[in-house]
Amino acid sequence: MEQKENIVRIPILNKVLLWTSGLGSYYVFSWVYDYVVVSFFLIYLGLIKGAIVVMILSALVDLATMRFYDWLKKDWLALETIKDLEKNPGIAGRIFNFVRGKGTFLTIIILSLTSNAFVVTAYMRKGSHQYNGMTLRDWLIFISSSFLINLYWVFIVGGGIELIKYYYYNVLIN
Repeated sequence: MEQKENIVRIPILNKVLLWTSGLGSYYVFSWVYDYVVVSFFLIYLGLIKGAIVVMILSALVDLATMRFYDWLKKDWLALETIKDLEKNPGIAGRIFNFVRGKGTFLTIIILSLTSNAFVVTAYMRKGSHQYNGMTLRDWLIFISSSFLINLYWVFIVGGGIELIKYYYYNVLIN
């Protein structure tokens, strides 16, 4: 515990508050993007044009987030801490080593289905707490993940939209 000018600082509490605010904000932003923005473009531009716009916009948003993440140099999503856990000889280290040890492409697929290209790339970058931009390997991970996650979301959201349209036009109206 560190004390400066009558302010008590508890490092783990500061990390928990940073992670809570970072994860909460990022979750809300991601939810709005995934369900509102993607749906909007797929409904108003159609499946093909909407998918193209969504893929480009998503890549730009994820790249901007990566730049912000590197600029801020703070572990606000706990990704760097998770990477540090891989070095832990306990159960947590074994779990994270298992996930990352399954081959880069399989790891990209698994992580892409649960997050986005920014999170996948930041997590899979070599080293931790470096915030030093992206290597060629990182760019390949980013592009692969971005394509996979957007294809997945277009399929999920676009499929949902098509089911709703089908139900509306063929069941409710007739």
